[in-house]
Amino acid sequence: MKKRLCITFILVATLVCLVVYSGRQGDKRRKIVYSQSLNLVAAQINGEDLTLRDLAFYVAYEENQVEQQALAYNCEDTSRYWNMRTDHTYIRIAARNAAIQMALHDELFYQMAQQEEIRLSEQEEELLATSVADFWADLTDDEKENMLGIEYEDIAESMEKMAYAQKMQFIYSQLNNTEYETYDFSTDTYAAMLEEQDYKIYEDVWGRVDFGNVTLVH
Repeated sequence: MKKRLCITFILVATLVCLVVYSGRQGDKRRKIVYSQSLNLVAAQINGEDLTLRDLAFYVAYEENQVEQQALAYNCEDTSRYWNMRTDHTYIRIAARNAAIQMALHDELFYQMAQQEEIRLSEQEEELLATSVADFWADLTDDEKENMLGIEYEDIAESMEKMAYAQKMQFIYSQLNNTEYETYDFSTDTYAAMLEEQDYKIYEDVWGRVDFGNVTLVH
């Protein structure tokens, strides 16, 4: 009798563990509602967290870029392009990877700019303000800011960091006697540079972003 009860207890305990494990695995696969998850940390580099709020600009930018390609491919059903497989991965996954890599790139060069006390000139500040206003206007035309759950200030902050990053990238390329494009986020030179940093992408967050369906409807 005791042996039977022991076996029953073990089976029940095993079943409970399986249910808990399945629940956790389901949570990991469940898509994130972006506008309700802005404080989740998707990545970090050199001690600085990148939340979904910080990444909203890059999501909007990259989704728009790929959607333009999708329209050229099939203007009646752009989801077909987003779901295509190329270079051993799906386009929507490649786009998601590109967005996070751009954000890491800009955060790294922004940190470098701050360390070197780089500042934007008055002309650069004016150009930045115009760029932010234009991007925000395009975003609000389709109410994409509501899908992201962000405000004007969130876009302005991200684009300011990007402006500093671009300036630092130019200075850094000049110091190393090479072209500006050498340190673009997609190059091997930059990849080697990134590997020297303390960085991490949290796939349990970033991997659950439904890329292609955050600011778009497919």
